[in-house]
Amino acid sequence: MGSSKKKLLKKARHERRQLECVFKLIFDYVIHADLANTHGLFADRLRELQPLTAVCHTWRQATLPLFYQSAVCSIKELPWMDNKPGSTPHKELIRDAKHRVPSYTQRSNIGLIIGGNNEHYVRKLSIELRGDVTPDASVSVLSEMGFDSTKWQGIEKLRISHSHGSILRNPTYSSESISRLNLFLLHALPNLTSVKYSSADDRRYYSEFPLDGLLASTLSRLKEVKLVSGLIPDMGSSAFLPGLVALTLRCPILSDGAHLPMVFAETLESLHMGFSAADTIWSRFYKPSKKRKLTFKRLKTLVLEYMEPADAKLKTSSEPKPISLYDDCYYASSESSSMYSGTTLIHADSELPMFDDDEETLLDPDSPTRLMFYKQQEISRDWPMFPKLKKLSVSKYPDAIAQILQHFTVERISHISIRDVSRGWYNVNATSVVGLSSLHMHISPHGIGSKRDEYRYQAWINRLFSVTSDMTSLQLNAPTSIPISLPDVIGLTRLTLLSFSFRIDLGTIPNLLSRLPFLQQLAIHVHPWSSWSNRSYGLFEHGDYEMLAHIPALSRSLQSLIAYVGLEPSASYEQSDGESRDEPMVVERELSWLLARVPSLKLFKTEEWTSHAIRECIDDLMSYESIAPHVKHLPGIEISVWKY
Repeated sequence: MGSSKKKLLKKARHERRQLECVFKLIFDYVIHADLANTHGLFADRLRELQPLTAVCHTWRQATLPLFYQSAVCSIKELPWMDNKPGSTPHKELIRDAKHRVPSYTQRSNIGLIIGGNNEHYVRKLSIELRGDVTPDASVSVLSEMGFDSTKWQGIEKLRISHSHGSILRNPTYSSESISRLNLFLLHALPNLTSVKYSSADDRRYYSEFPLDGLLASTLSRLKEVKLVSGLIPDMGSSAFLPGLVALTLRCPILSDGAHLPMVFAETLESLHMGFSAADTIWSRFYKPSKKRKLTFKRLKTLVLEYMEPADAKLKTSSEPKPISLYDDCYYASSESSSMYSGTTLIHADSELPMFDDDEETLLDPDSPTRLMFYKQQEISRDWPMFPKLKKLSVSKYPDAIAQILQHFTVERISHISIRDVSRGWYNVNATSVVGLSSLHMHISPHGIGSKRDEYRYQAWINRLFSVTSDMTSLQLNAPTSIPISLPDVIGLTRLTLLSFSFRIDLGTIPNLLSRLPFLQQLAIHVHPWSSWSNRSYGLFEHGDYEMLAHIPALSRSLQSLIAYVGLEPSASYEQSDGESRDEPMVVERELSWLLARVPSLKLFKTEEWTSHAIRECIDDLMSYESIAPHVKHLPGIEISVWKY
């Protein structure tokens, strides 16, 4: 083969790979990223993209594996109401509902796949059930589509979600119908390696976990199991090869007779346990002998999600929490840093002090907290060991957070996330974060209940930001009312992502940006009071922006800024004094001056009313001929509305 022909073939293969990458991005964005909401739009999206397969042979070869990689079936119970709503008493509706024959509607691409003999492309089956869809109804609908007419050798992943909603009658699905569903799936899906099941209300309708038969028969080859259920799955069988690497159990506490096999500790690389009590979380596994400690030899990611505290004093406060801002910044970052729904993580390099000396209750030798600590020390030998753990997430831990961190060798962990913590957060020593990659600390509303707590949080922030560290991601959330400032000395100079969901003093942001040369994404909750005018006295005044042409940029790396101000005007867009908001507020002008000093900025996201004010401020700045050449990036910034 001549060299010219080899070059042509190489070029063709390169173009084919590029084309495949482009199509994958399109399909992931348009279809497969939203498989959790299959009903309605999914089939329409498939039809819209189907012409791509008919453009030419190359396009067909590139799109078919993507087009048919997921088989999706959404089954929805049709609503049933009396002809005259409200004319029939509710009790009679319930009585009649018990005797009616339910009807269903379905949306699916399974018929399209089978009709074109494209079963070999399918790698995942997603089933979404809505309403009173019995196991027999699921089997019947799938059979009518011809799903059981072939064995789907390529399907490795099964996803089932069931939302029962408001059902007038109270059915309990029989064990026989559950068995028929399991046998149906086993026959059609011989090569499963991943099973995910989710239902928040299945406990009311099933007498047993609906996929017990499927799990028992496929454990020998399953690599991933994710179960969100009100029922307890039976995974106690040890008659399988140890191949499970990822396990999520967001289910009730298992009884003494339904433990998980210890062999899981030999194979698991990711473990997420939810709805657990602090003192029984590890009782899900068979207890090892006194001489042998349970050791998760390969575990890299651990998520511990505890139950909400029952103490009435710990009920969620009515104080608004802008967690959406938190998540908004997170989802703007790489998805690969996630451990679970909306989380980035952390790592620590030195031991954490157990208690703060000025906490009087902790000094009391008879205090419940101290007694609990001693009890925890006594049972610490029952805690497993995690020699390879890199990512740790702890959520809703009811006691002092240091009590659980003591069980981990934190200096070896790369990422830690602490969410909804209420006690002991001030004992997380700032010097212990020196080696962190990322830190996520979310303090619940009842974790800061007084002005003293807020000033203590300010002190903790000062210490944290002053530590020299190579941390790249930091997300902090606390329900503060006073404006939190940042220290002049910033040691966290390697940050690329930073999020504040506490109320920050905008006047401290310019110094922060000038000291973070690698920062790319910033999310802040701006306090309406700002020290900007005091810190930059005489630098900027409304109508006098000449200094903007002569002062240096604050950042040449920041690309995305999310700023929640939280000063919502009334429906008539009036200020509190009743006058119309013809002029932007001071804090909004200060934000626009901030944007003017960040030439690398591509995206600015804020509330709708603030976005209008910022646009007005930008137009004002661009009207000055002496200023416009120095802030020519401003018109190109995408200003979008942050919805919550």
